Parts: sequence; structure tokens; C-alpha cells
Amino acid sequence: MSTTIYISDLHLQSSAPELTELAFELFNSIECDRLFVLGDLFEYWIGDDSIDQTAEAVSQKLKTLHKRGTEILVMHGNRDFLLGDKYINGFGGSLVTDDVIKLEIAGKQTLLMHGDTLCTDDTQYHFYRRMVRNQHWQKDFLSKTVSEREATARMIRNTSKASGSRAHRNSIADINVNTLQETIDNHGVERVIHGHTHRPALHSKTDSINVERMVLGDWHPGEAVIAVSDETNCNLFKWDGNSLAALS
Repeated sequence: MSTTIYISDLHLQSSAPELTELAFELFNSIECDRLFVLGDLFEYWIGDDSIDQTAEAVSQKLKTLHKRGTEILVMHGNRDFLLGDKYINGFGGSLVTDDVIKLEIAGKQTLLMHGDTLCTDDTQYHFYRRMVRNQHWQKDFLSKTVSEREATARMIRNTSKASGSRAHRNSIADINVNTLQETIDNHGVERVIHGHTHRPALHSKTDSINVERMVLGDWHPGEAVIAVSDETNCNLFKWDGNSLAALS
């Protein structure tokens, strides 16, 4: 039976080794045909030419997983949108540059996405997103020295943290229901799987929208909410570093 695992929002970084350990425990133990990383594998990414020890260790671990027969597909998130083919191909993975992937999963037409494009009430973020996803901006940014890019990334992260807490308190970092409905209509799907909002749950037929919305979790020490599917089922599970338990 073919098995696929979906994860997002790991936010791996050298300053949080416990998250890397949790990820490695999953990669060591899972037996799956495909692994989808739906954005924010890393807390930030300033270019494939700047790889720290954590990123190198992640690459080696995913290379081992790939050699065991797992297809690995990685989507950009709002933090690691500069991930490139050089790094992803280095462990045998494939980089997904589209905002969405439409697949039939467990008998339902399903849309896979990071989820940030659904949060249209967060106008400040979407202004930033349009800027940093622009090819000219990226070319200019990547032409700078590593130290210059690191300084810019620190400034962006500090600004994001300062405004992000306010955004979540005001609920503007969650999805916009109208944007969700428009996305569903445009793609003709019955299920959406995404991350980004840090609100892991099965939102089934809520907000007057007749689809299943599965939200993956942001990773914490000893806890990650992921999705697992086979030919007949697709469900959310909690990974604690040792075993999977159905998300209640």
C-alpha cells in the first residue's frame, strides 16, 4: 500500500537543535513512498551558497531517506522561499515552485499548499510577499555578500516577530474564508492540506465551505502535527519523536 507523509513549518535552525532531532527521528523511522514538505523546512534561507551545519545535516538525512526509496518534494514557505534546486537536488529531492499542487489523495481531489496565499487579511505580509517573490528582488538580494544577506534576514525576522504576534492576536494571520472559497472553486477540489497558520486541526465543512481543510502544525520540541495518507485514508497525526497518534 502506497503511503505519503505531509509536513510543514519545521522552522529548522541551528539555535533549535531539538527541532532537528525531532525531524531526524521521523526521517529515521518512517516508511513512505512520498514525503511532501509544504513550506518552511527552515526558519530562513539566504541562498544555496550559504549552508550551515544544520542544513548540511538535514541534507544528509534526507539523502538517506531518498536512498531508501522515498520521493521527496519540497515547496517554498514564507521563510525559505529562496531554497533552490542546488540544495534540494543535492539530497535527491524535487523543488516545487508553484504555490499549489493538485492531486487525488485517498479518493478526493486535494490541493496541497503552504497556506500563506489564503491569509489575505494580512495585507502587510502580502505586500512583503510580492516584493520578495519578485525575480529582480531575488537576483539583487542573492548578488549581495553572505554577511549582507544575513543582516537583511535578521532585520526581516525581527520585524516579522514584532508584527506577527499582533497579527495572530487580531486573527489576521488565519485564512480568509472568501479566498479559500475562491481557491477551491478555481481548482475544483474537495480537500485542502496546508500549513503556515500554526492552527493544526481538521476543519471539516466549517465556515459554510463544504470541503475538508487539514491544517498541519508548526513544530515544537517533542510535538509535530503531520498528515499521512494511503489509497483509502488521509488523517492528521501527532508525532512525539517515538510514535504517531491520531490527532484528537
